[in-house]
Amino acid sequence: MRISKRPGLLRRVVLLLALGAKLVAPAQWSHDLRLGRELTITGIGLGLNGIGLLQSAGSHTRLVLPADPLSVNTFDRIATRNWDQGAHQASNVLLATAAIGALSAAVVTRHGDRPLMPVAIMAESVLITNGLTNVVKELVSRPRPYVYNTAAPDEFKDTEAAYLSFWSGHAASSAAITFSCAALVQESNASRGLKTATWIAAAVVPAVMGALRVKAGRHYPTDVLVGYVVGAGIGVGIPYLHRSARREVPK
Repeated sequence: MRISKRPGLLRRVVLLLALGAKLVAPAQWSHDLRLGRELTITGIGLGLNGIGLLQSAGSHTRLVLPADPLSVNTFDRIATRNWDQGAHQASNVLLATAAIGALSAAVVTRHGDRPLMPVAIMAESVLITNGLTNVVKELVSRPRPYVYNTAAPDEFKDTEAAYLSFWSGHAASSAAITFSCAALVQESNASRGLKTATWIAAAVVPAVMGALRVKAGRHYPTDVLVGYVVGAGIGVGIPYLHRSARREVPK
């Protein structure tokens, strides 16, 4: 009788172990939209952008030209010798290309399942990033590198935009866009290779953007480094706020 009971006991143990493994297995995640949350995030983004606009109505402290580049810290001083309109134009093209490519990748990997969802999430990431960037730019009022560069035309130096260097909006926006895309693709049915490629692109594109902005003389290295970190953080954070548990994603 003892021997005949053992198979039944073993089956029970196996079933319990299997159930326990299922309970402790990592949850699979998707993303969703909820009206209250979306209104809150959008409201914060619009509020930050509105504050930035109100701040821009004030005047910035202007440097007496010609400004002394030696007053810039050693790490950032390299940017004061740069003035490249081609790099500036290339950075604008890269930003537009990154936005189109990232949005397309996030939508296509949904395979028709709620295609507007990644559009909304990425739009919120950019809205928050741009709003925060504008507020900080106005508060800091840091002169751009070309203000110290005698090769830069004076008409560029005598503008409000010449005192909005910190942090780089191009670097922050490109990081927010690409990292939002990578976070969304990560939770899709895309192949492992595509997910890896998306994360690599998310890391590389803002880095290239930062290099172009420094080469153009529009930003210091610290501007683009901080912009990169802020944009990447928001780009990952906004999709994280939209996560919701779901059934296992097919491999």
